[in-house]
Amino acid sequence: MESGAKDEKSELRGAGPPRRALRVLIVDDNRDSLVTLGALCRTEGMDVQMLRRGAEVPAAVAQFVPDVILLDIGLPDRSGFDLAEELTEVYGEHRPLLIAVTAYSSEKEREMARLSGFHHFIAKPYDPQSLLRRLSVLKPR
Repeated sequence: MESGAKDEKSELRGAGPPRRALRVLIVDDNRDSLVTLGALCRTEGMDVQMLRRGAEVPAAVAQFVPDVILLDIGLPDRSGFDLAEELTEVYGEHRPLLIAVTAYSSEKEREMARLSGFHHFIAKPYDPQSLLRRLSVLKPR
């Protein structure tokens, strides 16, 4: 037996079951932003669901069970702040990782995001590679 084949089998044995793809729920009322961010995440192998309305978020979280929610704050039907508060109230520490991805980026809005339950804050326009690096270190729950 060649040593290369033996090493490959050893590596496969120790690898364990395949890791589930990171589930990402993206919520943004701007169609172009939504589609672009969705395509970017899918290219990296993430399982993506996209919504344009905040009112659909609670049901999507219950059904899709995302690991991460990339949530715009300025949605026309519900504020991202309100959604973060609701998800925090319902799921507590077991809520998905909440990342605000928004053009609202004043210090006051950043503080409101933190107080409403967001874990991270990314101001638009953002560097796509920086966002992907931040997501790449996350593990599925």
